[in-house]
Amino acid sequence: MRERDDTNPYRGLPGFWNLWNRITYNFSGAAQVGVGRGKKEQPYEPTGDPRCPICGRLMAEHRIERGTATVPTRVHCPR
Repeated sequence: MRERDDTNPYRGLPGFWNLWNRITYNFSGAAQVGVGRGKKEQPYEPTGDPRCPICGRLMAEHRIERGTATVPTRVHCPR
């Protein structure tokens, strides 16, 4: 079993595509996901009274029409 290499996960694996991925990985690097290695992100804390970004009123006063795969979701602001 090969040792894990954090700098390039394709290093040491046999085959043409692993060679290709090892070379490409040097330029592209790992996926840029999250806040970074060794860093912790604070958990999400929802606000007590979410407001509408369009009209500024409480979201509880709005009517939300949920969409499907082909129909978008719509938010109807109160009058």
